[in-house]
Amino acid sequence: MSSNVLDEVIALVRKTWNDVGFALSPTSLAVTLFVLLLPFLLILIFALTQKDDPLPPPSGCRRIGLNGPSNLSDQYDKIYSQGADPSPSNPYKVKAVFIYPIKSCAGIELDQSEVVRTGLKYDRQFCLGQYVTGLPSLQGKVESDWNFITQRTFPRLAKVETEIWVPDSKAPGYTENAEYVKSEGCLVIRFPFSPDTEFSLDGLRAYGKILAAKLQGKSEPMVEFRVPFNSPKDRIRKMKYKSEKVKIWKDAPEALNISPEVPSEIMAKLAYTLGVSNQLSLFRIDTEKYREVFMCAPKKQDVGFQPIIGMADSYPMHVMNLASVHHVANELPRANKFKDRFNALRYRANIYFTGPPAFAEDSWTRARIGGQEYHISCRTTRCKLPNVDPETGIADRNEPGTTMRKYRVIDQGSNSPCLGMQVTPLTDGEVKVGDEVEVLEIGEHFFRKE
Repeated sequence: MSSNVLDEVIALVRKTWNDVGFALSPTSLAVTLFVLLLPFLLILIFALTQKDDPLPPPSGCRRIGLNGPSNLSDQYDKIYSQGADPSPSNPYKVKAVFIYPIKSCAGIELDQSEVVRTGLKYDRQFCLGQYVTGLPSLQGKVESDWNFITQRTFPRLAKVETEIWVPDSKAPGYTENAEYVKSEGCLVIRFPFSPDTEFSLDGLRAYGKILAAKLQGKSEPMVEFRVPFNSPKDRIRKMKYKSEKVKIWKDAPEALNISPEVPSEIMAKLAYTLGVSNQLSLFRIDTEKYREVFMCAPKKQDVGFQPIIGMADSYPMHVMNLASVHHVANELPRANKFKDRFNALRYRANIYFTGPPAFAEDSWTRARIGGQEYHISCRTTRCKLPNVDPETGIADRNEPGTTMRKYRVIDQGSNSPCLGMQVTPLTDGEVKVGDEVEVLEIGEHFFRKE
């Protein structure tokens, strides 16, 4: 209990005692406080006994991710609203790096990442899908299929946390046959879930869990589970994964339904907390059936390969100029509560960079980041997803979508506002915070639906 609350309790006790004509001695005050506070202390002790202990670390693995403060912790500083042409003393630089293992769920910030054909390693290899039954056709036929879900319709996906644990010979319990070592690591998923608080013993335990979460600074209790990152074939057979098509916009890639790895009661809780009424499952892209990218991507005859992706919308990577985010924030209505703290993570980029003036990237077609070259394939057309606050998982009805529509519908062939660029890596390699960004070519971009 904080000192302020305690002071208020003491003041209340004194007032009550004085109102009935008594002078409260220090001893009487202590006894009275003890009697008043005893129920709260008992509830506090009970709550602490209901605290969920985290699962032990996966044997033979270490967690990847930033260990210090976010590289975007100062993102609201007005200095990032400015931009200029690059110079030896003021080069464009990578500000922050993020991966999103599960499409539309919370990301993981890194200091550096391996760049592979599908983009940043571990990025958007999984998605959640719901089983949707359509309306009967004119012939009376009813079709059902799996459809991916995103924050556009289920904003609480922003509250689903992810971790990646990778094999490490120095990690406790490491052996080549360890469960997750054989699976190239594991994905940890954690999501908020408040149990029912009815008047019963289970209800009291639920109250305890909620209070314990509050005492830990969390808005709700968290439920955690883990799945292999890339199961070997013997595990796929043993666990009876199904190979199923999952609709992602107009595409329907082959994916592995890995829900046999998740207890049914946990999947039901996840569906409940997200607000999904249909059957929900977790899918991993089939690594032998990655999706080929055409549209504005580089051509195979020019670069020697056809670009591929996992569960991303359309291209391997997404990059964002922090000055462009600031420009949108400055254009928001004065009454908008996020105007001064407009989080760049709303745009879910893999790489945030600083240095260029706002929207300078709109005309980039080729760039070097660190030691690797990238094809800047097209601008990123935006839907309503940036309206979701990544910290709360609450969607605004209008902003920033309304503001962006006023001046960022700039691609011929599209009526959607644009912010950020879709990117195809031309070589494998690495990207890290502090890497210089060099623009190699500029040109025109034109939106193509297919």
